[in-house]
Formats: sequence, structure tokens, C-alpha cells
Amino acid sequence: MALRTDTRLHVNGSRPAAPMAPVALDDIDRKILTLLQADARLTNAAIGERVGLSAPSVFERVKKLERKGVIEGYTVRVNHAAIGQGLTAFVRLTTRYDEKHDPGMAAIAAEPGVFETHTVAGEDCLLVKVKVADTDELAHVLHRIKNLVTVERSVTMIALTTHKE
Repeated sequence: MALRTDTRLHVNGSRPAAPMAPVALDDIDRKILTLLQADARLTNAAIGERVGLSAPSVFERVKKLERKGVIEGYTVRVNHAAIGQGLTAFVRLTTRYDEKHDPGMAAIAAEPGVFETHTVAGEDCLLVKVKVADTDELAHVLHRIKNLVTVERSVTMIALTTHKE
């Protein structure tokens, strides 16, 4: 069972918190996390059967992982094609750090169709993941993004196939 990393954005537009010290996890904690990532609706009893603990012991471990910030929340996986968002694109942006930058970054994160934003090191400044219905809608999202910040350069890549998300 591999532990999947999460790629959530800061929906309120805030900057990421300073990195916290890694939390010590034992093998059982890792198994619990892997099981919850695969199905967050599993009962404590069902998890306990798979990791060799009682339901109350699992409950205490999960609460500890929540308190320490290891578990940030629970979510649902959506089939985006089923709701008209079958096109996934990644947009690389080089932006100018001017008066539009900070409010623009928050506005991009709140933009409909934008699912992830990452400040990156290297040639670009920002990587944005977009899910929309089609290329026309993508063009509209790109136009709105380019009005929110001063864009010096952008590169858009459309995903043909998603192997893991």
C-alpha cells in the first residue's frame, strides 16, 4: 500500500504555512492513512480489522493524526468528465511581481475551473491545474487569469490521459 500525497490548493489564497516538523508515524499510522486515502468512509472497526487494532484504538490514532495536522480533512473524488469538466490543462505562468501579484494570486486560486495552484522554482513562477468542459472554456479561463496578474509568459499543456491523480 503506497501512501498518496495530496495536492490541494490554498482556496483562500493564503500563502502556505511554514513547513512543520515531520510527524513521527509508525507502520500502523501509515496503514491507517493509506486506507483512509483509498476510502475515507471506512469505519474504525473496518480499519481495525485490517491493521490489527480495536475500533477505539483506531479512533484515537485518527484523532491524534487530525490534531497533529497529518489529516487535514476528508474529501470526495469526483469524476470530472461526468459533470462536464473532461478537459484537464496545466498552465505554466511567469508573472511580474507588481501591485497585481498578491491579489491576483488569491483571485486565480478562487477562479472557477482552477483546481490547483503551485508557486514553483525554476523557469516559471506559477503552475495552475485547470479542469473545464472544452478548449473554448479553457480559453476563457486563461483570459481571466491573464487579467488578474501581469503575465510575462504562459505555456498551456492539455492532458491527453490521466494515469494517476
